[in-house]
Amino acid sequence: MKDIQWEEINRAYQNTLPHWSGKVKQNVSDIQEILSELDKLVQGNLKYSACDEFIAHLFNNTASLLLPNTLTEWAKEYRQGIDWLDIYRQIQESQDKRLENAQPAILITIARSDEASTQSQENESYYQLNAWLIEDIETYQTKKTGYHALVANGSIDAIPFVLEELSGKITDLLDRFLREQRRICKDCINYAHIHVFLPLELMNLGVDAWLLERESRRLKYLGHDYLVFVRCANRYDGNYKRSPSWKNLWNRHQNLLQKLAIEVLVEGHDEDLDELLDVLDDAVKDSNLVGLWVKDAPSDIQELVNELLESGLPIAIWARSNLDEDAHRTQLQELLQACCLESLPSTIKDKRLETRKAKNTKENHIGHHLSLLWDDPNFYPPKSA
Repeated sequence: MKDIQWEEINRAYQNTLPHWSGKVKQNVSDIQEILSELDKLVQGNLKYSACDEFIAHLFNNTASLLLPNTLTEWAKEYRQGIDWLDIYRQIQESQDKRLENAQPAILITIARSDEASTQSQENESYYQLNAWLIEDIETYQTKKTGYHALVANGSIDAIPFVLEELSGKITDLLDRFLREQRRICKDCINYAHIHVFLPLELMNLGVDAWLLERESRRLKYLGHDYLVFVRCANRYDGNYKRSPSWKNLWNRHQNLLQKLAIEVLVEGHDEDLDELLDVLDDAVKDSNLVGLWVKDAPSDIQELVNELLESGLPIAIWARSNLDEDAHRTQLQELLQACCLESLPSTIKDKRLETRKAKNTKENHIGHHLSLLWDDPNFYPPKSA
């Protein structure tokens, strides 16, 4: 078989794989191996198989003269009386709909730069930012494909910075990240989910309050339009000793999604760490609990999250600042009573959006201050991070 023929055949195979769940070889050496790998992929409720899609790609993407006669004859025998170009059109319609309904995400990591921090003459802590675009969360989780680096190695954006410099650069970075997401996911109708991975000492960083537009009449923040999740980077560095408990508790959360958020999150605070430890230990033993809601702004966020890590609980919600007359307690409790666990992130987004109204000030509205920890053990930056 000529090299150009194999190149076209392999391209058709590679174009087929992203649309199917299941583990198969990406690197294959001949047609027989391709067919063997495609047979492993389950058709499910689709009207066509992975092998059908492969052949349809083949007929659409190659000039007939480039196809070996034996392959065209085999295709005709494999499915007699089939118009493969019509099959291809059907597949494209199905894939276009899938792309339209895909759920993109932007993953941002902020990690301490030990080298830059050590070299600092002012003993300041330096951090480094990295980011990736995920075209579709489900596809990425099952196949680890469909992701794009948003910060180039060695670029000015990758230079370590002190935390005070972040507010001056984050608006431009977000604008570029989101424009790239809209360009790559141009057919998608869903807003990207934003996941920000932070070290323990930065867990109280108000990432949802990052400014999106400087010139608008009313300030527009990231959390107004986007679901924003805080993630604890310490769980993902390979040294997290409570990883098995964490994964089991995340599986528990899957069974509690339709329950009221107030019913599956235990109330607690870090004013007495011994008491908090008891509360978290009891929560782990209770099959109807999966996280923590903090009644007052944490006095030491690093200590609080550290105890959460020790418990393995994957979810927590807290206000970064207290409101006048302890109104944060009432507002947070009402929020948790108004939604199920599954809709908690979108309910928080709605609450953040309410802060666009002038009457909802930082002193009287909790939407300015909400942080949501949502540590999914199955969704994290590419291994190259």
